[in-house]
Amino acid sequence: MPPLTSTQRAMVNQFMAITGVPEKTAQKLLKTAGWKIEQASDSYFAQSGGPAPASRGDGLEKLFESYRSKEDEVGEMGVNGVMKYLQDIAVNLEDASMFVPLEVIQAPSLGEVSKEAFVNGWKAVYCDTIPKQKAYVAQQISMLSTDMALFKRVYRHVFVCAKDKGAKALPLDNAIVYWQILFAAPGKEWATPSTNWIALWVEYLTAKFTKTVNKDMWNQTFEFFLKSMQDETLSFWSEDGAWPGVIDEFVAYAKEKRGGAEPMETE
Repeated sequence: MPPLTSTQRAMVNQFMAITGVPEKTAQKLLKTAGWKIEQASDSYFAQSGGPAPASRGDGLEKLFESYRSKEDEVGEMGVNGVMKYLQDIAVNLEDASMFVPLEVIQAPSLGEVSKEAFVNGWKAVYCDTIPKQKAYVAQQISMLSTDMALFKRVYRHVFVCAKDKGAKALPLDNAIVYWQILFAAPGKEWATPSTNWIALWVEYLTAKFTKTVNKDMWNQTFEFFLKSMQDETLSFWSEDGAWPGVIDEFVAYAKEKRGGAEPMETE
């Protein structure tokens, strides 16, 4: 068997902690499941006939309650509890790392978590203790810049938890901050050999765009990010395409700014 990558090694260790199986068995089951830990865990417990850890939320409700204060609404964890919890699972609050667990537990805002979503989110990945949750989040963070399905889930949830309750859009200044966080390590950097796309995107928005950022614009920006990373010439774009107007205008802006720029040297 070829040597494991650091990400695969982290997944093996987590799978062993969840299931208690030996290392070689963990590697085999994960490989069979395409290195998808949730699928491998489901398969293992289904075949073994044993109960899955935290299958009834054992311990998770108590864990949730330990982070609540008397001032919090029933069934809710407030901002102080959320920040303490994120610190306890070793999440960096200054970068995209913090959005990974917030997506798992479907936090409706940056400072609010419901008991139901907390329990269901961690039950789904068999993580009923802080050490298991810490290991799972670390493993997911290590994959954030390479697993685009994971990155897309996290990216889309940021719009949900970043906007004010009841609002349908993000203020432009706030959206720019979140884009700069997401499109930087440990997220996926939005840059190609000739262009720092996130810098150009922010430059364009700051100079030319005055509206708020709605859900469609947020999601379509991600799709444009994917396309531009694959084709920095933007040959995929056409005037007859279904891109929102802001993307059409950005393409024109980018082409004018880039001109005939040569690819930058990279190490």
